Amino acid sequence: MINTGRLIVLFIAISALLHTKIAYAQARKITGTVTGTDHQPIPGVYVIVKGQQVNAVTDAAGRYAIQVDKPENASLEFRLIGFTTVEKMIGGQSALNVELTSEVKGLGEVIVVGYGTQKKATMAGSVGVVRAEAISNRPITNASQALSGQVPGVWVNQTSGQPGSDGADIRIRGIGTIGTSTALVVIDGVVGSLRSINPNDIESISVLKDASAAIYGSRAANGVILVQTKSGTKGKVQVNFSTSYGKQRATFLPQVTTNAVDYMNLYNQALTNQGAPAFYSQATIDEYKNGTDPFIYPNTDWRKVILHDAGIQTNQLSISGGQEKTQFNISMGYTNQDGIVRNGNAKLYNLRANITTKVNNKLEVGLRSGMRYETQAQSFNGAGNLFTELNRTLPFYGTYTADGKYAGTWVNSINTQFRNPLVMINEGNNNTALGIFNANAFLNYEIIEGLKFNVTGGIDYNTTDNQTFTPKVNIYNPKTGTVATTMTAGGAKADNSWAKTLYNTLFTSLTYHKTIAHDHDITAAAIYSQEQSNYRTLSGSIMGFVNNSLTEINAGLETPLTNGTTNGWALRSYIGRLNYTYKEKYILEGIARYDGSSRFAPDSRWGFFPSVLAGWRITKENFMQSQQVVDELKIRGSWGRSGNDQIGLYAYIPTLAFARFYPFNDLIQTGIAQMSIVDEGIKWEVGTKKNIGFDAAFLKNKLSVTFDYFKDDREGILRTVQIPDFIGIRNAPTKNLASVSNRGWEMSAGYNNHIGDVQFGVGFNVTHVRNEVVNIPDPQKAQNALLPGQPINAFYMWKAIGIFQNQDEVDKSAKQNAVPTKPGDIKFEDISGPEGKPDGIIDANDRQVVGKPIPTWTYGGYLTAAWKGFDVRVNLQGAADVDSYVGGELFFPFLNGAGVLKRWEPGNTWTPENPNAKLPRLLQYSASSSQNYASNSFWLQDASYLRIKDIQIGYNLPERWLSRVKIQGLRVYVDAQNAFTFTRFEGLDPERDLSNASSAQYPNVRIITAGLNVKF
Repeated sequence: MINTGRLIVLFIAISALLHTKIAYAQARKITGTVTGTDHQPIPGVYVIVKGQQVNAVTDAAGRYAIQVDKPENASLEFRLIGFTTVEKMIGGQSALNVELTSEVKGLGEVIVVGYGTQKKATMAGSVGVVRAEAISNRPITNASQALSGQVPGVWVNQTSGQPGSDGADIRIRGIGTIGTSTALVVIDGVVGSLRSINPNDIESISVLKDASAAIYGSRAANGVILVQTKSGTKGKVQVNFSTSYGKQRATFLPQVTTNAVDYMNLYNQALTNQGAPAFYSQATIDEYKNGTDPFIYPNTDWRKVILHDAGIQTNQLSISGGQEKTQFNISMGYTNQDGIVRNGNAKLYNLRANITTKVNNKLEVGLRSGMRYETQAQSFNGAGNLFTELNRTLPFYGTYTADGKYAGTWVNSINTQFRNPLVMINEGNNNTALGIFNANAFLNYEIIEGLKFNVTGGIDYNTTDNQTFTPKVNIYNPKTGTVATTMTAGGAKADNSWAKTLYNTLFTSLTYHKTIAHDHDITAAAIYSQEQSNYRTLSGSIMGFVNNSLTEINAGLETPLTNGTTNGWALRSYIGRLNYTYKEKYILEGIARYDGSSRFAPDSRWGFFPSVLAGWRITKENFMQSQQVVDELKIRGSWGRSGNDQIGLYAYIPTLAFARFYPFNDLIQTGIAQMSIVDEGIKWEVGTKKNIGFDAAFLKNKLSVTFDYFKDDREGILRTVQIPDFIGIRNAPTKNLASVSNRGWEMSAGYNNHIGDVQFGVGFNVTHVRNEVVNIPDPQKAQNALLPGQPINAFYMWKAIGIFQNQDEVDKSAKQNAVPTKPGDIKFEDISGPEGKPDGIIDANDRQVVGKPIPTWTYGGYLTAAWKGFDVRVNLQGAADVDSYVGGELFFPFLNGAGVLKRWEPGNTWTPENPNAKLPRLLQYSASSSQNYASNSFWLQDASYLRIKDIQIGYNLPERWLSRVKIQGLRVYVDAQNAFTFTRFEGLDPERDLSNASSAQYPNVRIITAGLNVKF
């Protein structure tokens, strides 16, 4: 008789054994060693089972061990910063050894170039590239900021930290023209603006600096910036979410006298030095000194009142993936940025969708689209005017009266029309809404093997809506409670404006690629392009509001005004390109572009822009195969021409205007008048670019070096000429009148390696540029001058050679002006007179070039490191041999009734008892506007600086911690933007509008953020 219990036990045992064998058959332990090309072990390599929540990290000996389910169909991915990612199928293996190759960011990568991509190893142009990882997680709200310090030859200068107006100026290899010097921006093949794109959506940025830009010939004279947005990849759907929050603070603020008594004493001292009676009586000063009521006797630090530490929050969500034929990437972003000026704010909303589908083995279609909606709130009279009034607001002006009204002062003031800055930020409004939509759809069809047809159509639609309400507000005497003055005394006013721009483009191409006898690689392309832009604006204003609560334009009753216009331009282009390489050793590229622009008359509308590029990869030669020092060496050179048509739309057509103020027969009549003189023969401004350089790699590709020498000659520069006022024409003609030269060199180097478990990378770039106006028929002799042989906007003024110490020195020196010169005044150099020789008189003949606002040197650098999940990244940028003239309010005492910097306080200015003082004697601006405060080099500052632009420290949580909650990756980080600045520049941020002497500029900001990235 069979024992049922024993059978059950036997069945369970057999089942368990079979289950164990099946499980063992389904899972296998894989081991191996990871080494470099030098056969040395590499620690810290991430070993990931693709599609499974399993990973491992190599130890100090480069060894790893990992358990893999169903290994026959699985693959391992080996990842490490600075090395090329390797993927290996497991199959039936239990031991898998891998060799990683050091990744050189340059020679081995594929780069986006005009109308296509090229492998950099076989590219002969000078192209700088910034990848997504270099800008990820930085709190930048405008993509123009992403290039700071990243690319040799590219100078990025951010002049404002105002939310919604914080875009940076980008100059490629200096400033090559007197007119517009902005680089052309192309996003996914369509002309656009860096403002329109979310920095988190960027896959790469390519900068075309030499003749390679000629494929965009018509507007490529200032260089070309190509942006490629992120696309989906084959594989399972991946979700990424990132969020951050931070605080902003001004990088630099002028140090202003904030004690009212000190201010009054300084003002009286200036009058005493001028021989004038005191303005503030001793009784007033004593009363103020002894006063205790903070509403009546304030000592207001107005920058602390108006400015504050402001928050910034960003959120980003992206979904990407795809199958064999279709890949997609969808992203959404939101940024809420408060301004350091109270009640200022900008909100940014971004949406992008990119999709590509391979319909069959010949046809591929795709769509790349993006939307951005942006709102900005600021002071009703704008940021610049707010800071102007902030400069003019004195410490004895109160904020509020005791009963909560806007305060002025009871003290007799030189600024009688006080405009309380609190009114500017609390009352009225100035709200702008900006909408941007851009999209392009493309079709690629392979007609026959090697011959491909492409057609791409794109649009960029921008609309701007601004609503401004300027209120009427009373300012009260804090002592008497009576009205002291009224802001906008003429009455409240509403201004509304709306504008739209629709840009559309269509281009088609035929590209043929053929490899002959394995060695000869030929690619030929013919391209047709059509671009058109239409602009329309409408505005209106009205007054007569009953109060400040009704701000809509239909609530006004008096003085309605309307205005509006429309305009447009078009561009048509025919382009050809031929690329030839022999054994990837000898490289030749030719480009020809023929452009017609509506900005010129029909007879001079068309321009021809050719270029030739050549390269030689020396390391491909047989004689280089036996050496072990140089891994890659490519010499390249280029010559090309490109154009610039950025002038007024109808500069060749005489324009007429209606006017309503012509007296005729004792009546006011409407008439028509010619408003411009034109030159119908104006033509393209042409830049000729020459470049020679090399790309190299050493130490088994751990060290990469790039060097370029360049020369950019600009001829026929389009500029408006100066005409006498008596001609009676408002608009002077635009002519091809000047030529400018930029020449210099640039170099970059990078080194990637590891020490034990620490992987690191370090690199730098430096650029040296000399800018010169070669020819200009009508030199412009002003503070910022245009003179032959000098840089654009050179500082042209008297040269200060010291401070007069006594009357004898004054008497023995050149006579400076009609105002008597005294000890303590600035002494100027006498270099010339009417006959070209020193004549003992300081006048206009003694002005000379003493500085320039264009840096000779720009540079950048980076440091990256990673260790066991921790990582750090540091970016820096700087400029040298550059000047900025800072004068005007605050810097020149009491100008326009403004405040005064602390540096003018006693001990810092010249007196007989303090002859070695840094500053001249203290005087009112009005008393020395033609002497000490005249345009002279004493006030010229060295604006060189080194800025730690970004520091970021992060930590990636181990994947074994995250697999339980189905998270692929989680990284936390802290980031510091504009962290530290080293400069001798006083009072303001050196990264500013260097040609603007005013201190009334919105400050740049330092941003400290913390955030996290989650990958599902």
